[in-house]
Amino acid sequence: MRHPKFLLLLVLSFTLALGCSAQNKEKPALEKPNEKKMKTEVTPCEPDSLSLGGEIKTLAAGAYSVVEDTFLFTARSKETYALLKSFAENLPPESEIDFSKSAVVAAFAGEKRTGGYSVEIKNSSGRITVEVKEPPKDAITTDALTYPFQIALVAVEEENPLDLAVSENWTKAMQTYRVSTGEFEYSGGIAGRGKKFPVEGTIGVLQMGDYVTLGFDLSSVGTKGKMKLSEIASGVMRDGKIELARLDAGSFSENPKPPLKVTGTSTDGRLVLTFEPHPTTVADGFEARGKLEAVKVN
Repeated sequence: MRHPKFLLLLVLSFTLALGCSAQNKEKPALEKPNEKKMKTEVTPCEPDSLSLGGEIKTLAAGAYSVVEDTFLFTARSKETYALLKSFAENLPPESEIDFSKSAVVAAFAGEKRTGGYSVEIKNSSGRITVEVKEPPKDAITTDALTYPFQIALVAVEEENPLDLAVSENWTKAMQTYRVSTGEFEYSGGIAGRGKKFPVEGTIGVLQMGDYVTLGFDLSSVGTKGKMKLSEIASGVMRDGKIELARLDAGSFSENPKPPLKVTGTSTDGRLVLTFEPHPTTVADGFEARGKLEAVKVN
């Protein structure tokens, strides 16, 4: 099954180290996944603990996924994680993951002409990187189409963005939109402070069927000091309607602040998005909200 290709590139923030890994064995001959099943069968980690303590833990990895195109999916809430589990089997239940201290990153490398390829999610100088490892030139590899992937649990505190960088394997699949008009505002605090400002920047889009990942690289315009919203969020896009359950507001708001919910549409090469804060019980906290339109540039 082929799905439209798109992508994203961005950043999001925390420090971690490589944890346990679980890897499916490659099949000895070419055997395409069951397209009707639309599931990625995975071998989970040993259930010792899903408490990270600053580590990265591989929940699943292998050379055969039914996600045949390049795709990336992140989950920072139980709601979004449930979407991931709809196309990747044998992942831990939501109850075992503390999304106030961690996130799940799922990276699918797309079709490779032979075996020997793998996806690696790791910490690199404080940033989480996602890349494809190629087989050595002199390696004897399986003469079969493969679809390598990795799904990992990474540490990130709830109030922080996720610092994530992806390699060229994903950037080439990116569909980029540039903001044409947009405005954000935030308000709150004891004295009722607030600020309204226009925004500029780009949004990367990666879609697989009804699943979509948007990568935001937005900046304020005309403010004293650049305010930034740079994060990736995954959700659904059905009939052109987009819903993302959670997006970090970055420095588009003062702290403490709740994350944002994003809704909108994608039609005729144009994104129209609305950003609203999640409910919060923090006294004298801040809330950000905004709207923007973006036009496809490639």
